[in-house]
Amino acid sequence: METEALIDAVRDYLDDEGYRYDYDAADQSLELRFNVKCKLKSVRIYWTFKKAGYIVYAIAPINADKDDLGEMLRYVAMANWGLYRGNFEVDCRDGEVRYKCHVSAEGLESLSREVIDISLDVCISMFNRYGDGIAALAMGFSDAETEIKKAESDES
Repeated sequence: METEALIDAVRDYLDDEGYRYDYDAADQSLELRFNVKCKLKSVRIYWTFKKAGYIVYAIAPINADKDDLGEMLRYVAMANWGLYRGNFEVDCRDGEVRYKCHVSAEGLESLSREVIDISLDVCISMFNRYGDGIAALAMGFSDAETEIKKAESDES
């Protein structure tokens, strides 16, 4: 599937759902904000398109400080264990935390709304589940072990 067709499919989906977003034709990227059910309150959603696929990122609004980076890295490593639709990433240079979901459209003639919806929903769901821990660790209020137990308890 060509890049332009992928962009059109995602833009059509966002338009149909009533989402407001910014499109950068030069970078072939889309950006919007999305509310999440955690202390972070919202994440930035960023789509980047590549030949025959795209990556959607959900990016936390706060970064981990250098002093708290080790615990954030531990937390993200524990959270990533067993995930199959994407993964958390931490930029060790500035402490940015994001969730990444890749969608391949190689060999496809079209992309279903369901696939687009799932790629967005999985990013939001991961912040709904792990966002409180990300917030606590970015601010130095807790440790990775405590926060992963909270996020992965039956009550979460």
